[in-house]
Amino acid sequence: MDLSNRFLPDCVVVDVIDDKFGYPKTMVLKNHVAKLLMEGHRHVVLNLSQVQTLDSFGIAVLISLLKLCREIKGNLTLFGLNKQVSNLMEITHMDRVLDIWESEAQAISQVRAAQS
Repeated sequence: MDLSNRFLPDCVVVDVIDDKFGYPKTMVLKNHVAKLLMEGHRHVVLNLSQVQTLDSFGIAVLISLLKLCREIKGNLTLFGLNKQVSNLMEITHMDRVLDIWESEAQAISQVRAAQS
C-alpha cells in the first residue's frame, strides 16, 4: 500500500494508493495515521478513490482511526468511495458513524466548518 500526504492548513489529506484495503495492508495505514496524529495533526482526510475493495479489517481500522482522532479532539473524514465500498458502508451502517463525502472539496469544507 502506498500512501502520500498533502498538508493543508486545516488538515492532512492522505491518499491511499491501492485497490484492496484489507488485512494486512490496513495496518500500514493505521500506523501511518497514528504517526501523523503523534506529530500534532488532528484532522485527517482519507482519499479512498483508488480503493476498489474493502474488507472487515479495513472497516475495523477506519473505526480505530476515528477513535484515535477523536481522543485528541480531531476527526477522520473520508471521500472518493466507489459504489461497492459505499454500498458496504451503508449495509454495515458505517455511513452513520464515519464522515463520508463524494469529493475532496466537500470533505475539506466539512473539516473547516467543524472547526468554526
